[in-house]
Amino acid sequence: MTTSTTNAHQRAADAIAPMWAKLLNTDVSRITGSTDFFTEGGHSLSAMLLVTQVAQELGKSVPLFALVENPTLTAFVDCVLRAEDVTEVVEERAPDGSTTQTERLLGYNEPERRKTRNQRFEHYYAKAIGSAAHAEFCEQVYGRNLGQHGMADVGQIDRMLGLLDPKEGDTILDMGCGYGLISKYIAEQTGARVIGVDLSASGIAYAQRLAESDSRLSFEVQDANDLTFPPGTFTHIISIDTVYYAASLKSLLRRFQEIGTEDLRVGIVRTFPIRTFTPETWSPERTELATLLRELFGSHQCVDLSREENAHWKKKVEVLESLRERFAAEGSQDLFEFRYAEAAYEAGIEQYRYLFVARKA
Repeated sequence: MTTSTTNAHQRAADAIAPMWAKLLNTDVSRITGSTDFFTEGGHSLSAMLLVTQVAQELGKSVPLFALVENPTLTAFVDCVLRAEDVTEVVEERAPDGSTTQTERLLGYNEPERRKTRNQRFEHYYAKAIGSAAHAEFCEQVYGRNLGQHGMADVGQIDRMLGLLDPKEGDTILDMGCGYGLISKYIAEQTGARVIGVDLSASGIAYAQRLAESDSRLSFEVQDANDLTFPPGTFTHIISIDTVYYAASLKSLLRRFQEIGTEDLRVGIVRTFPIRTFTPETWSPERTELATLLRELFGSHQCVDLSREENAHWKKKVEVLESLRERFAAEGSQDLFEFRYAEAAYEAGIEQYRYLFVARKA
């Protein structure tokens, strides 16, 4: 390296090291050129935040794929220095002006944030189960009331099932099952046995009542980061909007392989905010998820659901506004506000959504 190149590299490293330290929840003095982002606890969400911060603070457009392939600080800085400049990085704030999306996601999986989030969802499930207004909301937005919180409507679920092709005699893990209505739908459509797991005790308690009248269903309170099933339990694993909560995406996918049969099939649906990449550099195949599926499963299919995703959030806002009085009349104003605040925020963000399907190699 020339002196000027060395100086540029050091300046970039000095700027990026504090970002790593914050995302890895460690002191910046522990970050060296050989520090591996993922070995030290980085995961898919923190990696997304890192490349977003690099774009915002250094004006460099670095795809997430570059970090996956160059996980040490020195190697990643080399990628940053070679990256194209971002001409404009503007991140809209939440409707109330309080936070940007990056600020909102920072610390997403830190213990206190996890605790708060779990309490919020516990409250959500407890309220949503008995709400007629919420049931109507789900019917209008998702095509059927399956107690959905995320973005998966009946069409997306059916498309996933068509690609996974589960049959009677198979055993499916529904990761993040909520109160079990999607699990029940899957069992009805396929004849397969479905085991649902979720952190919400309220959700699982309701789901277990469903299982009393359907022997194909069973439900347990479990953390996706600590699945306790024995090897070879599942022929299929379904994750709809739950991989965001994995402390390590690679560890989670490896655990899928361990608890899956030899011909395990995995279906994962997730969303990527547009700010993770610039539109010019975006490709689902450059994401950490796609990279890990190639590494661990050999190959995968990818179905683009982005147009549906962006229309979905706008429809949520419209339907919620039409049902505002019904929520209030039944005393579910807090449930309405929970759903509306999320929908109003997300409706203003262009997003990419994909279904990934992989088979154990």
